[in-house]
Amino acid sequence: MFGIRFVKGMAVSLATIGMMVPQARLLAADAPQSKAPITKTSQVNRIPDLMLTDGGTMTGRVCDHTGRVLDGAKVVLKQNNKEIAQTLTNDEGVYSFKNLKGGLYQVSSGNTDGVFRVWTEKSAPPTAKEHALLVMGENGARGQFGAVDPTLILLTAGVIASVVLSAILLGQFGNLQDKVDKIPHSP
Repeated sequence: MFGIRFVKGMAVSLATIGMMVPQARLLAADAPQSKAPITKTSQVNRIPDLMLTDGGTMTGRVCDHTGRVLDGAKVVLKQNNKEIAQTLTNDEGVYSFKNLKGGLYQVSSGNTDGVFRVWTEKSAPPTAKEHALLVMGENGARGQFGAVDPTLILLTAGVIASVVLSAILLGQFGNLQDKVDKIPHSP
């Protein structure tokens, strides 16, 4: 009898978990990928354009995923995988590097980095931005374990609670079934 109860309990638990898991999220991860080949041109087009300001100055801001600026964050500037400068953010999360020329630069802070195509003020395309934004954990650190989404915590707690309650209720139902089975039946 324990084997049947166990199987029923597992079925109820799995059904409960299946109802609680956000299925749209699961299906969204399987979206078809573009079949277009990755070329040098398509990779370059994904790199944001930045415009240098007075004296070849590149500015930007470092913040976390909630938008809170990070004061005192170390920011490293590289070109061709060679470190050329480093600085710290101010109390507004802003950093700057001076005396730069146009080119491709990598800016990193902590485990997050971004690649930017930098233009002089006169040669910058109209879409070029004046500031580079680094969002900690977003630009290049996807998949890192860090800040946990509160929805995920609540979902996990709900699943665990439903499994425990299912097991308790199934045990009580089994005890009730045993009592019913012991009642004498009249012919």
